[in-house]
Amino acid sequence: MIRDEIISAGAERLIAAHREGRAIPVPHDIPLAEEADAYAIQERVSATLGTDAGWKLGGIVRGETPRYSRLFVERNQASPGSFRRCDHYVVFLEPELAVVLGEDIPVRDAPYTLAEIAARVASLHAAIEVVDSRFDAWPEVPALWQLADGLSHGGFVLGSGVAPGALDQMVDAEYRLILDGREALAGRGEHPGGDPAALLVEMVNARIARDGEGFAAGEVITTGTFDGVVEMPAGQRARLVFAGIGEASLHLAP
Repeated sequence: MIRDEIISAGAERLIAAHREGRAIPVPHDIPLAEEADAYAIQERVSATLGTDAGWKLGGIVRGETPRYSRLFVERNQASPGSFRRCDHYVVFLEPELAVVLGEDIPVRDAPYTLAEIAARVASLHAAIEVVDSRFDAWPEVPALWQLADGLSHGGFVLGSGVAPGALDQMVDAEYRLILDGREALAGRGEHPGGDPAALLVEMVNARIARDGEGFAAGEVITTGTFDGVVEMPAGQRARLVFAGIGEASLHLAP
């Protein structure tokens, strides 16, 4: 298959899975081998899903530039959020910190510094990402197909927040994720990708360099899970608290 055929076939397979509300096998018959092709598939699928609201970081490996995908107005909620289990193939939660941009970040040749990005951030928030997948083998899905599938994005809840300052409170942030009164995840700092503020800057510069597009005021960028994922059964309520920053809550209806 040539590149255009790989991108078209991959996008069609994922769009069909979204529209039919079903999980599909990993398409081993489509030879996806390049990150650029995975992003191209992701972009075509994203164009069918709804209204752009911002970005998520995912598949983060310390020392590597974080990968990214879209957030959508139709899948974003302000805390307290509520999703339905029947609308998802799987439901896992990630405790995250997210920023809301107060100013545009325009395209330019020189990379942005942390100080320049922080000055353009309006607020820093606790956030819950809902992980879902279009693949029935999840989480045993090749990294490029996860990237093509929007980095397994299923939904997002933006919680309360604070003025961001220099964003230096992100690296050692203390958090607790509670499911139905039981502590499911807790910790302080030790984000698997390192400092979330540094990841934010890397992602901004990488996307501008790759796509030749900037970021708009009002967009949300969430910076990846602090401590893996935890499954959420139907009927439960989740509460995430980032000390000194904010909290978010979510109910999962049947």
